[in-house]
Amino acid sequence: MSAINPANHPDGLRLSDSELIRDEDSRVFSAMDSALRWTSLYLLDLLTATLGVVIVTGFFLNVILKPIETIVGHVRLFSVARGPYYVFPLVLALVAGYVSNVRFKGNHRYWIWVLPALYLAINLILWRSSGVVVSNHWHAAINHFFAGEPPYFPEQSITVPLYTSVAYSLGAVLESQRNLLWK
Repeated sequence: MSAINPANHPDGLRLSDSELIRDEDSRVFSAMDSALRWTSLYLLDLLTATLGVVIVTGFFLNVILKPIETIVGHVRLFSVARGPYYVFPLVLALVAGYVSNVRFKGNHRYWIWVLPALYLAINLILWRSSGVVVSNHWHAAINHFFAGEPPYFPEQSITVPLYTSVAYSLGAVLESQRNLLWK
């Protein structure tokens, strides 16, 4: 314990070795607590931006807007939630990102798109054509994930989470810019 050089207290008192160790421990635990909080809030916002948006979209279309389905038609009603534009999930994610600062503040909201982008990049790199007709070139992989005709399953499970997470982050950025402008 004598290897630790005690610092001077602001009032001229000297801190003991045990007080210095407790202070260093509290800084270490504070940093770990901060990193754990950031990571858990990041994962919570990631779930909100991806899975939460899909669940709320399904609930909204199948429960709340169900009465107008007979007037508008099933295809038209559900076209706002499906590709190629995914209007309703993107608007919902943008609004969710905008209001996400209400309870939990932090810069984790701006980085929600990173994991879905990484997941898409890995899938693009590892993708191989399952058919003889389609070649293994980049344009075939991009068509498979982004502009599938007919729409492929990977577009729903890989590409749409990227779209919604980017919209969520954009909503968070717009909200933070609004706060800067009004201050």
